[in-house]
Amino acid sequence: MKLKFTGKILPFIAVACLCGCMSTGPHLKSSISEGVAGLEARLPYAEYVNYFGYVDKNVKPQGKYKNKDAYYLYAWVPAAIDEIGISMISPAFGTPADGDFVDANFEKNGIDDKFFDTYIALERMDIIDNTKIAQGGRAIQTLAQNDDSSELPKNPSGASYNSLLRETSSINNPQDALVRGVYRITFTSFRSNVEGSYEATIGTNIPGVKIAASLEELDALVNAQN
Repeated sequence: MKLKFTGKILPFIAVACLCGCMSTGPHLKSSISEGVAGLEARLPYAEYVNYFGYVDKNVKPQGKYKNKDAYYLYAWVPAAIDEIGISMISPAFGTPADGDFVDANFEKNGIDDKFFDTYIALERMDIIDNTKIAQGGRAIQTLAQNDDSSELPKNPSGASYNSLLRETSSINNPQDALVRGVYRITFTSFRSNVEGSYEATIGTNIPGVKIAASLEELDALVNAQN
């Protein structure tokens, strides 16, 4: 689901309305909070994009992360950003809507009783030119990681094992600057096998973020009109 709002963040009053009418997006909120009448609440990002996937025995691991089988999603961020938020919920919490990215395995299997305890890491890749996406690249820096978050819905076992991370840009340290380019979301599980549906959400304050399960797919999404 891609949500478009006027301005960078919604007023606090609008947050309460949004929480009742949208799926994953409002669970993932920015690092900015606002207090009204003694209550403190995080504010949503201006833009959200969702990716719905499904991992089964036909989906081969793409690498290793801390000695565990790992899978990748690739995100194109078209401009420098002040902050990026990422969450992953399994099983998928909502259902795909217009503008969501959905892989073929999710279309085949949908949301069933299989799920896994998510672990996510955000990594910077060495690709900053959209015309070079198809040439491939490598992850050069781990920016953030998360295992469990109490901010997200619990999984069917009743445990808060879904994952959420936020990374803010630093103008004083180029290594921590969130610049235009490709970022990799590595996901795995330390408590179970990776099997079942998932919903990955990216929140930013700019439009145009794209998500795909491979660099080839990402290149097609980003450069389709070029």
